Amino acid sequence: MNRQMMQAVLVLSLCPLLVAQQPRQAASLSTTAKHVPAEQQAANTPQSNPVTDHNQILKSARMIYVSSNTDFLTVSTIDRALLNQKNWEKLGLNIVDVPRQADLELQIDRLVFTHIHTYVLTDKSTGIVLASGRVTALDGVVASGPMAEQIVKILSAARLPAQATGADRGL
Repeated sequence: MNRQMMQAVLVLSLCPLLVAQQPRQAASLSTTAKHVPAEQQAANTPQSNPVTDHNQILKSARMIYVSSNTDFLTVSTIDRALLNQKNWEKLGLNIVDVPRQADLELQIDRLVFTHIHTYVLTDKSTGIVLASGRVTALDGVVASGPMAEQIVKILSAARLPAQATGADRGL
């Protein structure tokens, strides 16, 4: 009986303290938000930086470095597949062997115990992921064609002007 009375006294004495603190904290947060100058609020809000725009990064890139984390799809295989794409020449990109010289990095990998080959296209200077994808194929040579096609399609969408043909517009 004595133990139950001690618990009841403890709960009743602490409950008002806990309840009384919560409104003060909420009120202090809302009042501080009202007193922040507009210039400081504008400085705290994220601004869209033209350097971080994905399309702008893809447009301004001149060199790409390809790295592979798997033996099933080598760098030379994906290089050859990229160079064989019909729009590659129009893109104006050069494939380099030195990562320091590159603007973009294309990382190739294969998931363990699967036939899924993945790629990630990143900006070297900022580390921003610009594109990623995957291709399912038994062999890296077979996967390189569709993977190169996907990569060139992504790069073409950003770098090449949209081509409107008369057949598409119904003329």
